[in-house]
Amino acid sequence: MPNSPATDSWTYEAAISEVEAIVTQLETGELPLAEVFERFTQAVQQLKQCDTFLKDKQTQAKLLLETLSDER
Repeated sequence: MPNSPATDSWTYEAAISEVEAIVTQLETGELPLAEVFERFTQAVQQLKQCDTFLKDKQTQAKLLLETLSDER
């Protein structure tokens, strides 16, 4: 999947900015219905990628903390 968290060019911050931009577009109420659904789908995909990213980082942090406590 392009722009997945594993892709070098993907960043959490850029994904959140994109979602914020989409929400702003949706709030205007000026988009045709088909485009509303398309943009909403894009936002959901970005949020899923953010969720995956955060879960991966949380797992990494837990492993690092376990490593620290094992060394004591």
